Amino acid sequence: MKLRALLASTAILAGLAAPAMAHSIGTISVNDQDWGYVVQYCDTLSGLSVSDAFDKQPSISAELMTRGVTLSSISQSDCQKAGLI
Repeated sequence: MKLRALLASTAILAGLAAPAMAHSIGTISVNDQDWGYVVQYCDTLSGLSVSDAFDKQPSISAELMTRGVTLSSISQSDCQKAGLI
């Protein structure tokens, strides 16, 4: 009985210690910390024409803030498919 209790508590702790689930946009996996920047960047792209969105580059400060993803690699189409536009 003690072995079951030990295994059950270990399983619960392992579940709590698991990393947060990442979001996906296009082929890029984005962690929770950077997701807000991706949403803001997609919001910026939403008001642009397709050609303007293609030429749009994120600000240098936004690129520096997102360590896990390169915002310039995200297209307007990626934002649409992810449901952010």
